Amino acid sequence: QRMLLKLLSFAAVLTGANPSPQCDLANGWMTYGSNCYKFKSDTRKSWTSARHDCVADGADLVSITSAGENQFVTSNMALIQQSPTGISMWMGGHDSMTEGGWEWTDGSPFRFIHWNAGNPDDYYGEDCLSMLINNGYWNDDNCEYKRGYICLSSNLHTI
Repeated sequence: QRMLLKLLSFAAVLTGANPSPQCDLANGWMTYGSNCYKFKSDTRKSWTSARHDCVADGADLVSITSAGENQFVTSNMALIQQSPTGISMWMGGHDSMTEGGWEWTDGSPFRFIHWNAGNPDDYYGEDCLSMLINNGYWNDDNCEYKRGYICLSSNLHTI
């Protein structure tokens, strides 16, 4: 029993002691790290409507905090055809409070960035963040455009 306890403790150290989330895979959720992700490519909505949809699903628009997470999202978007989703998908970033003061929906500032060349450019008042499907780079975008979107939940989903 003591040996089993040591093995379990060692396994917890190896895995970072973070439990893997139980994402509802049957309903389209995917796992990366300690989060669950859902790619909503079957419908197009404005940034605000997309966020409301994610929140209704117990999540929020995705916030990306590392290169690895950005690659995970990019790789999974590559499986999505551009139509009907369009050329990009909504993420949870915005600078609607202060121009150029990009933050995530929880109010935290960007700690990792992956802007497309020339962005953000605030072209005609672009205040919302989208990710280009073909390369995973970020683009400041018109919040009213209809796009597919990516939801993220750090809560465990029951299966």
